[in-house]
Amino acid sequence: MTDPTPDFCALCAELLDELELWSSWHDATDLKDRARAALATPPLEAPTQKDLRKMFDENNWNYISPETFEDIARTVLQEWG
Repeated sequence: MTDPTPDFCALCAELLDELELWSSWHDATDLKDRARAALATPPLEAPTQKDLRKMFDENNWNYISPETFEDIARTVLQEWG
């Protein structure tokens, strides 16, 4: 069984390959350039505990504890990334 979590960089690279074939009939220079630039950009680093605490302090999350906020943020980041 394949992993249901998509590898977005691999998917973008595959789509870019297909676009290369398609673009021989259509001008897609801008789209291809943007796709290559996006693929060349390293992924964002996950925030540290210090970063999460700063976000908590700056956004008035007073109805939950800092620890709960960090747990929620980590869960979202794991699902997202």
